Amino acid sequence: MPSTSRDTLHLLLLTHDQNDAEGLVSLLRNSGRATRAHMVSSITDFTDQIQDKTWDLVLAEPNAQDIDPKELFKQIKRLDKDLPVIILAEDVDPMQLEFYLKLGACDLVPEDESNLLSMVIQRELSNLNSRRALRTTQVKLRDAEKRCQSLLESSKDALTYIHDGMHIYANQAYLDLFGYDSVDDLEGMPVMDMVASRDQDNLKKSLKSFLVAGGSVDLKYSGVKTDNTEIPITMSLSSATYADESCTQIVIRANSDSSNLEAKLKEFSSRDLLTGLYNKPYFMDSLESAVDRAVLKGNVGAAIYINVDRFGRVKSQVGINNADSILFSVADYLKSAIEEGDTLARIGEDIFAWVRPNINAEQALAVSEKFRDGIEHLVIDANSQTVTITASIGVALINDSCSDPSDIIQRAHQAADAVRNEEGHEKGNGVHLYVAEEVAPDNTEEGIEKQVIAALKASSFNLLFQPLINLKGEEQEHYETLLRLPQSNGEELSAGEFLNGFAISEDLKRKIDRWVILHSTKLLSEHRQQNLKTRLFVNLSAASLMDESLSSWIGVALNAAKLESDSVIFQFNEEDATKFLTQAQTFTADLKAKGYSCALSRFGCSLKPFQALKHLSIDYIKVDGSFTHELNQPESLETLKQMLAELHEQELKTIVPLVESASAVASLWQLGAHFIQGYYVQAPQAGMAYNFSDDDE
Repeated sequence: MPSTSRDTLHLLLLTHDQNDAEGLVSLLRNSGRATRAHMVSSITDFTDQIQDKTWDLVLAEPNAQDIDPKELFKQIKRLDKDLPVIILAEDVDPMQLEFYLKLGACDLVPEDESNLLSMVIQRELSNLNSRRALRTTQVKLRDAEKRCQSLLESSKDALTYIHDGMHIYANQAYLDLFGYDSVDDLEGMPVMDMVASRDQDNLKKSLKSFLVAGGSVDLKYSGVKTDNTEIPITMSLSSATYADESCTQIVIRANSDSSNLEAKLKEFSSRDLLTGLYNKPYFMDSLESAVDRAVLKGNVGAAIYINVDRFGRVKSQVGINNADSILFSVADYLKSAIEEGDTLARIGEDIFAWVRPNINAEQALAVSEKFRDGIEHLVIDANSQTVTITASIGVALINDSCSDPSDIIQRAHQAADAVRNEEGHEKGNGVHLYVAEEVAPDNTEEGIEKQVIAALKASSFNLLFQPLINLKGEEQEHYETLLRLPQSNGEELSAGEFLNGFAISEDLKRKIDRWVILHSTKLLSEHRQQNLKTRLFVNLSAASLMDESLSSWIGVALNAAKLESDSVIFQFNEEDATKFLTQAQTFTADLKAKGYSCALSRFGCSLKPFQALKHLSIDYIKVDGSFTHELNQPESLETLKQMLAELHEQELKTIVPLVESASAVASLWQLGAHFIQGYYVQAPQAGMAYNFSDDDE
């Protein structure tokens, strides 16, 4: 077994007797790995070991030392440890394997298969080292990005990044040089506008030459400020990457007097004005540092979230003016408990947060209980009124298993909210440790089908709407309907995930499509009472293409919603159309004859996309999103250009999805696309609330 980046393997062994444990250690040492092991004697011993030290691996025999395997994994999850567990069993069968994998085990290995065990151990240690390296890299990357951004912002040289000739970033020195107030003023503005008109042709030629030849180029021009005054500038061009996008960096080094060399005032108060505690920005910086130390150095700690219970009611009782004295009293009490290295802050009106380093789960719970009790026994004088309050306190551990500080504070927040779900604490006044939700949705074939059937019966599907922006300036509003299946863990599955990833029956797919049509047209009808120009794209599955009665049913549904035939556009994808071409031909012809419009999505990925198109009555074509991702590749851009040109010759309206940057918009506008869609415009929302008028201005 080749060794990994960690020289010594720190191993926890849970076996029935010491001979078994020694045999496992001997196996690992004989394979060339230095091993430091501990044989677990009880569940308490196991909890103490994983809480106080960092271990690499657990090898466990079922029910050894009278420890229930469920309790083993419960403690790992409770303490939020990234600790792989391999179960060693006498016999291995699929049912047993499934049982332990669901508990959280990495694998189940026959105890007499030493070679297989060595391979599984090597795999899991490699995976563990990859996860650790990822967390370390995330911390270092975040730090590097902060440093780079700080250097860009503080640079005395005017600096901008452009893509396809358009600004995508400019620092303050660049804004000051040309007289702009905000980087938003430059959004979508070509760099050509920054130089005198007599220099624009030369700059355009120089940029084209630079993109071909690369290297580093210095250009001297006359820059134009917002007041139309001209200034001499020297542009230094170089290739760069900004926000994961290839672009061109332009640096303008200009002479400046001593006043321009003075550092800009960037200090801001780190204190909350009411309580004197630190404020939220300072707290988040401190939490980030604690997380970095945990990932990079193995330090541990806890984030404690203190929420004053029913503060709104208390504020109504004593009055807004006197409510501040309550918060001040809580802050004053908490200040008395500060230890060296702590960070205590007020991060919301009635919310305090605390970072305490070098503390484990039990200690953090004990400290939090002390805070809870102290707050409960405060006697506060608020304008001659005596007030008592309570607090709900959530605890989230800080260790090397999480590298995102925002996740830590969110966990502490969830833990504080969970207090009110405990029996006897419906009004708060308790302490709770964050433990990840153990109940996962049943995403087996059978489980997904049950979820879908239940969602149909309860009408609990979620409908989201994403706007499409018309680059041709037409005023009519367009949205696409997107279907989501809510799950028990709060997550959602997209229609593509549960319809294509699982064996859903054709009959059930047809019922889902009809549900979407009914509910989306009802919402569209309500929306069109305020805006009569809105149209909706509704996606259909392959099952609906083969539903001979659907076109007639659509007419009934739209009549019931009091919608015209052109208000809804029915969309299906190229793969389904190619696979069921005859049915798609009949279906689209039938809809066309009745005055409805059809759209073909994910277009352009089949071997001969235009061949199938000849047989279909289509009005709109949405190209596959892969073309958008590859806009920066000349070959792909040329393919898309030719495809759009041919579609436009056939008088088809084109849609380009997954647009996520201003530079992509500029490219697609030049290619003549009719519509764009994507997160750059707006993420899918629960309603049709996009302000299209902003795009027209």
